[in-house]
Amino acid sequence: MNKKINRHKKRIIVVLMALSSLTAFAKPLPEAYKALRTYDYFKAKHLFYKLSQKSTKAYADYGLALIFSRNDNPFYNLDSAAKYCHTGYSAFVANPAPLSFSGFNITETSLKVLLDSVAQRNLILEKKMPSVIAYELFLINNYLANATIIREAVYLRDELEFNQLLQINKSDSTIAFIVSHPQSSFRSDAVLLRDRQIFDETTSARTAAAYISFIRQYPENTMIPAAHEHLYAIYKRNSDKAGLKTFVYKYPKALQYTEAWKLLFALSVSSFSDEELILFLAEYPEFPLKNSILKELQLSQLQLYPYKNDELFGFVDSTGKLSIAVQYDAVTHFQEGLAVVNRNDSVFYINKEDQNVFESYYEEAYGFKNGIAAVKKSGKWFFINRQAQPISVPCDEVNELADDMYVFQFNQKYGALDHFGRKIIEPRFEQLGDFKNGYAYFLEGSRYGFISKTGVGFKAQFDWISDFEWNEIAIFRVNNKYGLLNTKGHILLEAKYDQILRLQDQVVLLVIGSNYGFYDVGGCFICPIVYDYQKERAETDYYRAGYFRLIKNKAQSMMDENGATRINFGVYDEIGFASNGLFRVKKKNKYGYVDRKLQNVIPYQYEWAADFEDSLALVKAKGVYKLITLKGQDVLLSLTPIQKLSSNYYITTVNGELQLFNRLGKMLLSGIKYIQSPQAGLILFTLNSSEIKLLKDETFVNLNSKIQP
Repeated sequence: MNKKINRHKKRIIVVLMALSSLTAFAKPLPEAYKALRTYDYFKAKHLFYKLSQKSTKAYADYGLALIFSRNDNPFYNLDSAAKYCHTGYSAFVANPAPLSFSGFNITETSLKVLLDSVAQRNLILEKKMPSVIAYELFLINNYLANATIIREAVYLRDELEFNQLLQINKSDSTIAFIVSHPQSSFRSDAVLLRDRQIFDETTSARTAAAYISFIRQYPENTMIPAAHEHLYAIYKRNSDKAGLKTFVYKYPKALQYTEAWKLLFALSVSSFSDEELILFLAEYPEFPLKNSILKELQLSQLQLYPYKNDELFGFVDSTGKLSIAVQYDAVTHFQEGLAVVNRNDSVFYINKEDQNVFESYYEEAYGFKNGIAAVKKSGKWFFINRQAQPISVPCDEVNELADDMYVFQFNQKYGALDHFGRKIIEPRFEQLGDFKNGYAYFLEGSRYGFISKTGVGFKAQFDWISDFEWNEIAIFRVNNKYGLLNTKGHILLEAKYDQILRLQDQVVLLVIGSNYGFYDVGGCFICPIVYDYQKERAETDYYRAGYFRLIKNKAQSMMDENGATRINFGVYDEIGFASNGLFRVKKKNKYGYVDRKLQNVIPYQYEWAADFEDSLALVKAKGVYKLITLKGQDVLLSLTPIQKLSSNYYITTVNGELQLFNRLGKMLLSGIKYIQSPQAGLILFTLNSSEIKLLKDETFVNLNSKIQP
């Protein structure tokens, strides 16, 4: 109780002392605030300057700060406002005595509110022309601003410095940043950057000796797995048994440890004779795969392909024989000796003997690549090695490997990992697209930018941006208009188009209103934007292999890549693109084919026709579907539509049975029930008799690699 009374007495004494010290200024101080209230800034400033001394400094400096912070007078200057905010606030805190003059309340709160307001406005100005020095001065001049403002200024300063580090790309500069910015939001990025730079600088010779030296000097560097990878690749490329022996004994934690043992075994053992095996095991008693290696090496020679029958999957071998029973809801092809399968909402890995090799079950999983795989369990994603051991911290989501990068989500933010699961870009974006040609778009706030695989970011300034999978060029949108930019951030086309469509080669289709034209991303307009855009047409209907379709008043013309008109408007009702030297054209409701000189090669006799592909075309005449040659000769006839399966094979229904024909019109299979392509260049046919036929054709592609319930 006595302590409370004493504190109350002290406050009264402080206020009385302040009032006593102000007695000599009883008139000027109220006059100054009265002048300020009536916007007499000249008089108020003059009086406040006179009063800005020890006894009245807090009150006078607050008045000066108010004057300099207002933009309705000639004294407006935010730097001066910041100065007097800080001096006034410091003076008041040293001798707190709240006072009021002409409606102005001078309290610790009012001083702090003004200080923060001035600091926030100053920060907005600095952000318009940002520089490291400007932010440093801001932090010096606004050191009493609230923590949120200070944090933002520090972040912006550090962001500029970090981007400079990326441009300099020297480890000593990055190390200096880490030492001088221990609390920076970019410290983790800088540590990763430093490790990459040290790795690049130390191993620039790209020799085995350089990688060995790096591993020895920097055992804690995050690029150690990369050094292991490159070192192993050198030994593998050179079939260096001595190097592999050193590798397996010196680097047991390397991701390539097991693969190095396997390769060493394969280079040392060729005939699998008892004598050879005994000698190998005598030389390498630590060989960790004594039993499994032989089995796996044998299985590696076995080619198995996913096979679907009704709604379930199994695997067939290269002869079409069912090797793993049809029993799974979904499967992937085998990668690094293992396939991912799904059964009854459980996902797991099997080998080519249909064994659950890890005896573990997951919610989702990707196939193994580079000795690791991403799996989902208990709602979290993480990476495992070939022993099913977790080798990474959990995260919320992992995308499939693209451009040797994984995009992952952690705490609602997205970042990126390399193909060994190492963190390359910290999770700090609202969205991060898959990497294409070394770049990916990101979303920061409500704006899009893009970033490289090495972490070099380009400012978020777009309403939307596509990926860079096409010629290292992306489409961007600003204010509902579209433009083009490249991976260097250079604008190729300003955002003034209503639509931009990627076509083949280097060609894009530009749309303004209801008109279209063509542009070569090499830097030139192919034709003016004056033709009638028909949005119902597919993109492939406008350009193909050096020819451009022009449409005006429903009439069609054809232009070549040199800008020369090959077919004028009004000559034909419809024009196909030149293929195999012929144009498919329509005249008087009949289709035929003309050569490049517009000489009629195949008469107008078809009610429907397709362009020539691979020297053959599908047509229909008098209710009969046909496959014809470049000379109009019939190869295959059918009363039902003929479907092109690949460059070499066609299918159609004959007498109620689906049949397979080659490009010569010869029937190869009849009674086909299912057709599927488990991987590139392979077609599987299931016949009504349940017999499975396997056909190799490099033109047939259909792949899938991610499995989920």
